[in-house]
Amino acid sequence: MEAGLLFYQGRILVPDVGTLRKDLLQIFHDSPLAGHPGRQRTLELLSWAYYWPGIRADVYIHVDSCKTCQQIKLPKPKLIPAQPLEVPSRPWQHISYNFIADLPKDGPHENVLMIVDSFTKYGLMIACSKKTKAPKLVEIFLQHVWLSFGMPEKTVLDRGTVFNNKFLKALYQRLGIDPHFSSAYHPQSDGQTEQLNPTLEHFLGAYASVNQNDWVKWLPMAQFAYNNAVHSSTGKSPFKALYGWEPALTPSNIPVNVPEAEDLANTMEKQWQEIASALRQSKDRMTRGKNTEIPLSFEVGEEAWLDTQNVNLKTKSSKLMDQRLGPFKVTEKISETAYRLELPVTMRIHDVFYIGLLSKVKKDEARKWEKSTPSSHCGQRRRIYSGRNHGL
Repeated sequence: MEAGLLFYQGRILVPDVGTLRKDLLQIFHDSPLAGHPGRQRTLELLSWAYYWPGIRADVYIHVDSCKTCQQIKLPKPKLIPAQPLEVPSRPWQHISYNFIADLPKDGPHENVLMIVDSFTKYGLMIACSKKTKAPKLVEIFLQHVWLSFGMPEKTVLDRGTVFNNKFLKALYQRLGIDPHFSSAYHPQSDGQTEQLNPTLEHFLGAYASVNQNDWVKWLPMAQFAYNNAVHSSTGKSPFKALYGWEPALTPSNIPVNVPEAEDLANTMEKQWQEIASALRQSKDRMTRGKNTEIPLSFEVGEEAWLDTQNVNLKTKSSKLMDQRLGPFKVTEKISETAYRLELPVTMRIHDVFYIGLLSKVKKDEARKWEKSTPSSHCGQRRRIYSGRNHGL
């Protein structure tokens, strides 16, 4: 015991008293510092400093039953498999660029420039104008990449107009950078920044205002949440992979393990060897990987989410809107692939839907869901949650 706290294997043992455990789950999942991560990332963030019996089960129930996550989660499209890129040997040797374009205008900004280090997976999220030209892009690059990490040896670019600008290509040639373009009409082949795109859209959809015009202020927290979560390719958070230590999400009495200066070089060298090995294994898995699908079915009386892709919603940007409406009760099974839903009278659309547009609803009876309000005629009013809705 220390300072009145019980510890278990170096972590604070949280008693089942009041709302302590619930409050921690909200901080490490619902809060902007966490960014509504999935099961494993939430468990990793929480378990770094806290423990209680059954913590894994409690985290899984909390994440699975999160209404915000279920509403904003993007459906998984069937894509051409990403092509694994050459494995770098150190941080910021290879980097990827991409834009998330046409977000609601927030001041002079409509786009986000995504820059990812291919080695550590560390990501930068930079607000910019859709009118950004090559000279401005070079300025952003110098300020955010070159100033802190030096010049990369190779870049992976989306073949957009900005990236193909002759000036930018000439600059790369003069500096000895090899522009390695991703496949045309298949930006997912990049495999780096494209994986970050839905992460950012998921975060902004959860916290931006209903008017969707304040997303720029959330970018620092979105970047922190992404870089502080363990990446599946490396087995480490991008922050730790780059700097060698984990940042604290909340104040605690757990000592932060920051290597001494004399040991830092050896620590980082060993860590980078582990990362390089993990990246090679990840590349092998990408090459061998296959997608599997589990048949979906619903019972009459069960609730289901409805995909918004075929519903006309009044919203400024589809990128920050709910990806699912509902949940709605299933009233009839038409066939193995079609179901009838009980819709509000204000939704003037046909009530029978293909099963590919439906998904399962997961609820925790201990958590109350706020009732959503349907729109007058075109679907359901977009609800975007802010930090104050999550006990912060």
